[in-house]
Amino acid sequence: MKSTTRIPLLVTMMALAATTMGGCIYSSTEKERVVQSPAPPPTTTVITQAPTERVVSYPEGRWTLYGDGTTASPNYWVWVPAGAAPPPPPPLPRR
Repeated sequence: MKSTTRIPLLVTMMALAATTMGGCIYSSTEKERVVQSPAPPPTTTVITQAPTERVVSYPEGRWTLYGDGTTASPNYWVWVPAGAAPPPPPPLPRR
């Protein structure tokens, strides 16, 4: 081999060896630093209903919404004719 071919080959081999051996150096005198990440916020889910219109009026009467939308008291609409006093809400349907 000519010296012009050997020098680039030698330089390439030395660079490859230095890269392979020099990447992972760890000294036992080095101390690892442990940094804790901040705690995530508590996962409290609050479900709120948007304010809804509870009365929809027409010339002949109005629809009135009763209940609070839960399984214990579901929402239901009652038709109230114009000029009449609103009746007491009907009993909740049985399941």
